[in-house]
Amino acid sequence: MTRPKRAIGTRDQDATPFGAALLRLCDSTGALAAALVDQEGETVDYAGAAEPFEIRVAAAEWRLVLRALGSSLVPGWAETSQIIVRARQRSFAVVALPEGYAIVLEVARRCFAVSPRALSEAVREIAHEAGLELPRNAQHDHWSRVEVRSAPGDARRPHALWFGSSWVPIEVLGRYQLRGETGYRARLSNGAEINLVREKLGRWYAEDLPQS
Repeated sequence: MTRPKRAIGTRDQDATPFGAALLRLCDSTGALAAALVDQEGETVDYAGAAEPFEIRVAAAEWRLVLRALGSSLVPGWAETSQIIVRARQRSFAVVALPEGYAIVLEVARRCFAVSPRALSEAVREIAHEAGLELPRNAQHDHWSRVEVRSAPGDARRPHALWFGSSWVPIEVLGRYQLRGETGYRARLSNGAEINLVREKLGRWYAEDLPQS
């Protein structure tokens, strides 16, 4: 079943095609809000459960921080592509995109990790929609969020995958544990073999999923 999406009740700017990717990112990571901000600190679009003004201001401020790091003389700081700030009241994640754009996430307080698969998927979607060059760290990442039907009596074991327009049975070939996540090597009914991972929030991701 598809999980309910997060949404902002009252918007203060028109929605753009980027909103869907930002909304999926919030749902995949549990983030309170996400914004796409340009090089001038202007919010292109946003999604989530936070107040629009709040996320727009946060996006502008964190874009300034990213710009300051980009002009730093400290070795390595100028190449910063991701920031995660953990705080008692609220935490933030910032991901740099080409041409000065960035994704800013407001995440749960004391949070100090955001799904790299969810971030990479959002970066790919936004870069494609905007006609931006794909960042180097996302060029070789081929994880996509998928809907999985669990095996009866075991919520962590995949039984079927929503592929194309129907549920496709899965044959589990192997299982492994990695950093608190459960991963599987699986075969689809058409013979294709994929890697499946169930993340801590219960979201499933497939690697190198063939075209339906």
